[in-house]
Amino acid sequence: MLRARLRRGSWSTPLGVVLLFLATSIALPLARWGDSALVLSLIPAAVAGYLAGRHMVGLVPAVVTFSVVLAVSLPVSYVMPGTAPLGDWMASVLIALLTVVAPWWFGRYRMLREEQRESDAAILADRAQAEERARIADDLHDTIGHELALIAVQAGALELGRGLSSEQREQFRALREASVRASDRLRDVVRMTRPEEGPSRIDPRGGDGIDALVSGARDAGMRVEARIDHGVVSAADPLIAELAARTVREGLTNAARHAAGAGVVIDVARDEAGGMTVSIVSKGSTEAATQGSGHGIPSLRRRAELLGGSLDADSRQDGGFELRLLAPMRPETVAQRPLNAPDPALRSNARTARRRVWQATIVPAVILGLALVGFVVVQAITFGQTAITSEVYESIELRTTRAELAPLLPAGIPGPVPIVAEPPMPDGAECEYFAARDGWLHFTDATYRLCFDQGVLVEKTLLEAS
Repeated sequence: MLRARLRRGSWSTPLGVVLLFLATSIALPLARWGDSALVLSLIPAAVAGYLAGRHMVGLVPAVVTFSVVLAVSLPVSYVMPGTAPLGDWMASVLIALLTVVAPWWFGRYRMLREEQRESDAAILADRAQAEERARIADDLHDTIGHELALIAVQAGALELGRGLSSEQREQFRALREASVRASDRLRDVVRMTRPEEGPSRIDPRGGDGIDALVSGARDAGMRVEARIDHGVVSAADPLIAELAARTVREGLTNAARHAAGAGVVIDVARDEAGGMTVSIVSKGSTEAATQGSGHGIPSLRRRAELLGGSLDADSRQDGGFELRLLAPMRPETVAQRPLNAPDPALRSNARTARRRVWQATIVPAVILGLALVGFVVVQAITFGQTAITSEVYESIELRTTRAELAPLLPAGIPGPVPIVAEPPMPDGAECEYFAARDGWLHFTDATYRLCFDQGVLVEKTLLEAS
C-alpha cells in the first residue's frame, strides 16, 4: 500500500552509479594482480558498495551497473596481459560479489528496513489520528447529540403549555425544530469525521452514568420508567458497565429524537446465563417520528461484539422501538481478538519491504548464475576448439604426419600466452599451438607446441610459464 519514500540523505542515481562502477571495476585488476598493492583497494571498494546500497534508492541502475561492468570485463580480460583470461574473469566476478555486491546488498537491506520503520511510524501516526477523530466524533454524538435531543423534548413540552400566546408557541416550535436540525447536522459531521471501522471510545461512567441519564431525561420532560439492578452494574467489569450506560444513553437519545412524547421503559438486570441484559423500550410516539440514519447503534454493536456481547434494535408491534443489549459480566473476546492485532496497512507494508529485500537478493544471484552459465559455455567451447589433453599429447609420436593427427587435433590457438617461455623453432618447420588442459575446468598457462616439417611431426614441446 505505502511505497517507500525518498529519504533525507539519499543519493542521486548518477552519483551512486559512478561509485558502483568504480568499485566494481577494481575486481578485474585484483583477479589479475591480486598479489600486489591493489589488495588494499578492497577496503574502499567494500565501503563504496555499502554506502551506495545504503543511500542509493534505485535498484535497477545498480543492477545494470553490475551487469555492464562484469560483462565488459570478459573481453577486457583477453586484452589485458595475463595467463588465463576466462579464469581471471571468473575470479573477478567472485571478487566483485564479495567486495562490492555483498556490502551493497547489506547497505540496501538496512535502507529498506529503515524505510519500513518510517512507513510503519507514519501508518501508526495516521491510525492514532483516526482514533482521536473517532473519540471526538463519539464524544460529539454521545454528549452533544443527547443534550440536543433533550432540548428538543423540553421545547416540545413548552410548546404544548397552557397560557402561551401564538407568538410564544411559534418560538418554542422554532426552538424544537432548530435543535432537531442541529442534531441532524451533528450526525452528518460525525459520519464524515469518524472512520467506518473500529470500536468507539467514551469516558467511563458505569451505573452512576445510568442514573444521571435517567434524571436528565426526566428533567427534560421525558416520561421514563427505570428498573435498574445496581448490584449487577457494580459487579460488572468497568468496560461492560460503560457499555450498559452508553446503551441507555443511545436509547434515550433515539426516543427523544424519534418518539417525542412517548414513554420509555429501562430495564437493567442479570440474565439467565449470568450476564447482563439492558433493555430500553420506547412506546408509540404521540408525534410524528423524526426519521434519520443513526450513527450510534452501529458503533454500539461493534463495541458490544468486541466485548463478547450482542446488540439488537427492533421495532415493536405496538409501534414502539426496543434497544436490547446482552453482555457478559467480563469481556470474553478481548484475549481472542486483541485490540493490538496487526494493522492491515502494516502487514501490507511488511510484505512490500520483504518483496524489495528479495528483489535485492535475487537479482545479484541471477547475475551470478548467468555469469556461471556463460563461463561454463565459453569454457566448454574453448576447450573443444583449442585444447588437447595430456593423454592425447603423450600418444602423439614423432614422424607422424599431420593428416594422421588431424582427427586428434582441434583448431588450436595462435600462440602461447606472453609469459610462457618459447624456445626457437626447428629450421624450416611450421608450429601449431594448443592449450594444455585435461578438462574444461582445468586452468593452466601451459601450452603444447607441435612443429611439422613438410607435413611430418618433427618436434613436440610443452611450453610452461618461466
